[in-house]
Amino acid sequence: MIGILKPEKMELLLKDCLYYKLYYCSICRHMVKTHNRLYAFVNTYEGTLIAMLYNEMVVQDIQAVKDRCSGMPIAKVASLPSDHPAVRLGALISLLAFQIKFQDNLDDEEGFWVTHYNRALQSRFQKTFDANMDQYQTFNLDIEQIQKRQKVLNGLEGNSASFSKIQECWGETFAYIMTQPFKDKVDASRLSALEMFFMGLGKIINLLDAMEDFHSDLKAGRFNLIRHSEESVYPEDRPWLEKTYAKYSQLIVNEKQALLTCLPALRLNESFPVVENIITHCLDKETGKVFESMIEKKQNPERTLFNCKDF
Repeated sequence: MIGILKPEKMELLLKDCLYYKLYYCSICRHMVKTHNRLYAFVNTYEGTLIAMLYNEMVVQDIQAVKDRCSGMPIAKVASLPSDHPAVRLGALISLLAFQIKFQDNLDDEEGFWVTHYNRALQSRFQKTFDANMDQYQTFNLDIEQIQKRQKVLNGLEGNSASFSKIQECWGETFAYIMTQPFKDKVDASRLSALEMFFMGLGKIINLLDAMEDFHSDLKAGRFNLIRHSEESVYPEDRPWLEKTYAKYSQLIVNEKQALLTCLPALRLNESFPVVENIITHCLDKETGKVFESMIEKKQNPERTLFNCKDF
């Protein structure tokens, strides 16, 4: 499930909004310049988040230039150079998100045209991913290790492992991907706090995904963490759905409190308001969307490849 870690713009000060937008636009420009305009749609909020943190915690180079917007060339936007390490990392994480499946499997997509369209583009992105494989080593990311973790996770789901074990495995995998670039570049206490932060965030993303896809997974016979964890499910019983929603929403609240607790240990400056906004306003909004899909049974019209439309 990608594209949910988007700051709530209306709750940010203008300077913080522009600070985040700098990284978002920089990755977009890098994608377009390195590949083509189609790759602007591969830009993810997760890639933007890690680029922002990596620049503040490791690179510390904020020298921006004015460049033409990929979506509206008539306008100019502030962006970091295309070869900036944080920008390159954000772009690689965005590509990785599609190939190593941060998001749901493309089987979650419905409709003849969107399914075939997404699969055709997936093949194209796979070639780009393979061509950039060696660049991941630059940021301490071992693709084989990530694939092994993915297989372990699939095995846990297939062997009916416990709720906590599946959540732990998903959180650890997400934390590995999002923190390996910082290894040996920040002090041990800061790295530990970063691992705890992304592990908790990974668990929340995994749980929100299960809640949002509850009905579609049941209908398609796919694995669903909530269905797997409950002794019995009653998808047509609204009181049961509301009770189940409340139960798992409370787990999300607990994880959010843990994230806020470890936030000071990250010792962030410019990025702090944005990260705090994501933990609070962003995740609150996403939990509200989940209520609509799980209780009201409303379908989310957004599609995988177009989640990250703009900021």
